Amino acid sequence: MSIDLNFWKYQNGACPDHAAVYQNACCENERVEGLEDLPVEDILKATADVFCDWNAMDSLHYEKKEGKGSFQIQATRQMVRFDCYSMERADMKRFSSVMSEFGCPLYDPQQGVRFDKMAILLVDDAGEYKMQAERELSRLLPRLEVTTRVVSWEEYVQLSKEIDHIIYNAVIHRAKTVTKVTSFMKFGNAWANRPCQCKTAQLVDKEQADRILEELLLKSIGRVVNDFLERTYYG
Repeated sequence: MSIDLNFWKYQNGACPDHAAVYQNACCENERVEGLEDLPVEDILKATADVFCDWNAMDSLHYEKKEGKGSFQIQATRQMVRFDCYSMERADMKRFSSVMSEFGCPLYDPQQGVRFDKMAILLVDDAGEYKMQAERELSRLLPRLEVTTRVVSWEEYVQLSKEIDHIIYNAVIHRAKTVTKVTSFMKFGNAWANRPCQCKTAQLVDKEQADRILEELLLKSIGRVVNDFLERTYYG
């Protein structure tokens, strides 16, 4: 199985069009307006250092010493592309870590998303925990630039159709017997969903309710982020 992972850096003020950049810069090797030039030799050296436990046929081709797995590198002055063959996910996550040192987030064309930004959308009552949610997500996913909004459900539905980067959404649903705090993440054509719940009777006291709901929110964030990390090559 072949998977390609792609990296570039936008110039300040550039209007991002990830799919077009991928096609033109990463597939056609064309020069694209609005992209920074990259220190390719430094990137190749950093890759070699990280994959020092692999067999390097040359600076662009690597094979795993034990077990399956190989990759080749394509690079121009504006982009670096890693074509991966039968590699383990943990090894492929190393590319994202290497390229983050050069200010280049991952673009995964298989999922159709660039791992640079995340919109945090907190629906109605979940907005009371805006600070806690933003702090926890920034801690768990420190390289993603985040924006946070408190929205109604109708606003969330509309925004989820318009936003082209990663979306995190939290909803608190209070029923007669059970209250659920649900964290949802959408990243390109993939998603993850994690509810945590308690008995609604536990939420009679306001102070205790705030503490319990915050704990449930943080727990659901941790679980949904773990799913996100297991299903992507962001590392």
